[in-house]
Amino acid sequence: MFNQKFSQKRAFVTGAASGLGLEICQQLAKQNWRLAIADINSERLATTKLELESLGAAQVIDIELDVTDIEAMFSAAETIEKAWQGVDLLFNNAGIAGAGKMEEITGTDWERVIDIDLWSVIYGCRAFIPMMKKRKSGHIINTASSAGTLSAAEMANYNVAKAGVVSLSETLKVELSPNNIGVTVLCPTVFKTNLGESVSGKTAFERNLQQQLKESKITSADIVRRTFAAIKSNKLYVMPQSDATWGWRIKRLMPETYAKLMAYMYRNRIWIYKHLD
Repeated sequence: MFNQKFSQKRAFVTGAASGLGLEICQQLAKQNWRLAIADINSERLATTKLELESLGAAQVIDIELDVTDIEAMFSAAETIEKAWQGVDLLFNNAGIAGAGKMEEITGTDWERVIDIDLWSVIYGCRAFIPMMKKRKSGHIINTASSAGTLSAAEMANYNVAKAGVVSLSETLKVELSPNNIGVTVLCPTVFKTNLGESVSGKTAFERNLQQQLKESKITSADIVRRTFAAIKSNKLYVMPQSDATWGWRIKRLMPETYAKLMAYMYRNRIWIYKHLD
């Protein structure tokens, strides 16, 4: 754990009431962290607050938050700074899935995924970085996806949003280094979570994704363990599964070969395409 590095134990987590965000909060609560939890689902948020308090969280501040509202994000940051005089860990975690062939993805689908998966991360960084800079400490953890590094077919809107999160994180890793602020970006492939709730299943790939999520042996707890280890060692990338790591390496070293390999797997329904059609 990294409690010695952040002795005041203050964390802000978006998308905190379910999935990966909830697992992050549960693990921190067991270590007596003060938690500011944000989610758009007020009922889940209230239940999560009680659970985290029972697990040992030193304090829980619950904030009903639409992460696509920049003013609301800055207001959340002001609330936390007044209460705690700063924050140690910023988890820009809220997100939804998106999938479909290019001609199937509507303008509304594009806007929704980009707003929640990319703009919310930008807003979170803009709102919280100033207080971290004041104290020359802190760590930002942005939840992206291997969709942002591997660019699988039939996921254009999701890929673009997550690639933006990866690029933003890489930029901030360097830009914030003089201020002693760490940055980590999470790039998992498929793992067991409730992400499938955010898609309707109206496209073949959305139904494929929902099935992949059900079958995955990797849990949110596995992702969180790797994430916490990365925070402790100030590591930029978290790629918890072997397909995430090797896909990224092949793409960087042999981009043309990678594109041909992905096209082959897509045509033959291999890897994440196995339930397609």
